[in-house]
Amino acid sequence: MKRISLTRLFQCPALLPWRIAPGLAFLLLPFLQPLQAQKTWDFMLAPYLWFAGIEGDVSTVPGLPVAPIEVSPGEALEDTEVSLMLVFVANRGRHGISADFFYSDVQSDEELAPQLGLVLKSTSKSTVGSLCYQYNLIEGELQLFAGLRYWNIDTELSFSGGAGFLDGQQVRHSEDWIDPVFGVRGRHDFGESRFFVSGILAGGGSVFGSDYFYDLSGTVGYRWTPAIATTFGYRLYDLKYEEDEFFYDVRQAGWLVALLWNF
Repeated sequence: MKRISLTRLFQCPALLPWRIAPGLAFLLLPFLQPLQAQKTWDFMLAPYLWFAGIEGDVSTVPGLPVAPIEVSPGEALEDTEVSLMLVFVANRGRHGISADFFYSDVQSDEELAPQLGLVLKSTSKSTVGSLCYQYNLIEGELQLFAGLRYWNIDTELSFSGGAGFLDGQQVRHSEDWIDPVFGVRGRHDFGESRFFVSGILAGGGSVFGSDYFYDLSGTVGYRWTPAIATTFGYRLYDLKYEEDEFFYDVRQAGWLVALLWNF
């Protein structure tokens, strides 16, 4: 089945999340009405760092096999050019909204054929934005969420060395699309202790977007004050997307640390 490319549907793909957000927020308004008059809004803002390695296969020159890319979490500290990550959550009673933004620019060098001296330099830029409605099954402890996730993947491959026609070749491809996303978020506080654990399980995909993706994370946190906490844990996401001659099957995983501000 021919998939629909959002690049053809929207003139400016970089603005796509902002075009979608108002409409989705409007659809969610009926669900965000307070169940009780005394309920007030609670907000949480969390910038975080994710020291993620990247491993998988991406498209190369049309007609040739895909090329592997691999950056370990340790190498990611050196290879990451730019990284920006932020989570925002707003709750009122049992209803709320959540937004997650992630951008990374990772570069790596891979020796494809040591005997020939063929080297592949890969650059992978990822922009991921999610906007979801969430429902508190157990207020403050267990939430279900559903919404949309926007992806923009920009890959560039540069070949050097070797004696074949690949020497000096450059391949660049950019794709963007939207997937439905569903998941569950949980948190457990250990009695009067300031320690807590939290985790997120999410996934999605569609015939108009990625074949599939899943996103898992688990953290241990400590509350310094009622408003400020820090967390440390591990996050993994796996994404497979194929459109025409573009193939992107990549897993990113690594440790994360976050600062939580509740207000």
